[in-house]
Amino acid sequence: MNWKEMLSYFGLTQLPFGKEIPTECLQLLPSVEKNLAAARLLVDTHGIGAMVGKSGTGKSCLLRLLAAGLPAGLFKPLYLCHTSVGILEFYTHLCALFGLASSSRRAAMFRDLQEHILSMNSSRHLHPVLLIDESHLLSNEILAEIRLLTNFRIDSLNALTVMLCGAESLSQRFGLSVLEALANSITVTIPVDGLSPEESISFIETRLSACGARTPLFTKNALTLVHQASGGILRTLGTIANAALFKAFVAKSTQVEAEHVQSVVQR
Repeated sequence: MNWKEMLSYFGLTQLPFGKEIPTECLQLLPSVEKNLAAARLLVDTHGIGAMVGKSGTGKSCLLRLLAAGLPAGLFKPLYLCHTSVGILEFYTHLCALFGLASSSRRAAMFRDLQEHILSMNSSRHLHPVLLIDESHLLSNEILAEIRLLTNFRIDSLNALTVMLCGAESLSQRFGLSVLEALANSITVTIPVDGLSPEESISFIETRLSACGARTPLFTKNALTLVHQASGGILRTLGTIANAALFKAFVAKSTQVEAEHVQSVVQR
């Protein structure tokens, strides 16, 4: 027995829950819309923002939605996720993102980046939006440097928007004295929490429908148990739901029952 047989059994065209959902198919659940509106506010006002939450709550999906919704002629989204690096490597990554040649000297790359960003704003009327995923892995030195990188014309111009996205430990570090300047510069903070019970159920049912389901595949009790077991954490919710589907398939059940979810959770 394999996944393809299971999909055929339930009349599905693909696995409903996974990270390979096209951006345009991501659900704008109420909490997602609220967080996305806050992220767009940061872009509209420019500056530095922070998006924090537990792993699997959908922060990267929010970044995808944010980047996809930016007007191409006005904003330039740039995504960085390799953050467990030293400061020289970090600047090398930034230069590559902006299409600049890297250097062995940090000061030279700092200067080149600032000049290029100013040119994007003034000559091309294009505002760069730097999205840094896994920001909790950045060193304090790099986090402090990001604040310096956004200092244009004696700190009188917001030429670069930065969204720091990471685990909850990131916001805890903003209380450190070494990061006081950065913390004071953050204008928008977005806490990304788990889904509510209603959102969890809506997510599961909508994804199943999008993948070809014509009848409810999860009983009400099974849906409730998936939410409770996952805590509304999007990635965990999807993992449990996929596994419960397979359990129901093996048992030749036409629906996923609470017992199938329970067997996944208790393994």
